[in-house]
Amino acid sequence: MKRTFFLLAAAMMWAAACWADSPLTSCDFGDAYNDDATVMRIMEQQGGVADGLKTSTMEFLADPKVNVAQRMAVVNKIGWNFDGLGNGKQFFEYLKTRFKVKDEKGLLKKIDASTLSVYAYTLAMSNYFVVEHAQELAHEAVKKDKVHSFTIAFIASLIDAQHYLHNDWSMVYSVVANVINDGSLRVDMRQEAIDIVMEYIDLYKKY
Repeated sequence: MKRTFFLLAAAMMWAAACWADSPLTSCDFGDAYNDDATVMRIMEQQGGVADGLKTSTMEFLADPKVNVAQRMAVVNKIGWNFDGLGNGKQFFEYLKTRFKVKDEKGLLKKIDASTLSVYAYTLAMSNYFVVEHAQELAHEAVKKDKVHSFTIAFIASLIDAQHYLHNDWSMVYSVVANVINDGSLRVDMRQEAIDIVMEYIDLYKKY
């Protein structure tokens, strides 16, 4: 009985480790903004993540005047949770109130591309087991983006990579590399942040 219990526990720990090693959970690109006073001020106000997102954090994440890469850095630094945080749902409720809409369909009509992208990333980080909906929202953000933001496209590709991790490893590297090699995009993310992501994504190049 004890042996069965320990084998089961070991299997669960192994599964958790495998899930934690993924495009969304292994790329701590927010660390590239550790010297950014704005990002670190928000993180100091946010404190821990156990109690969900602070109002000041959501105000920051929903502010289109703030560089989208800074907002993504905050989401990245807040991080993910193995059993799923409600940050994505909480942010959605905040956005509904802010934009005075009843549902996501109404929100999509009013929200700007950068904030939609931040929402999609927050949703993906809240439940990285199932990212298909976040994936759809991220690509909707790319479609809405009129300034050709590298960050918006890059985050969409990272969510794509998470999806393909469980479907087709040969696509994990290519979907991100396609964005890296897209010369039409306006690079609005720090190179150090990009390098942190690619250090992990490069592991899948051989596939």
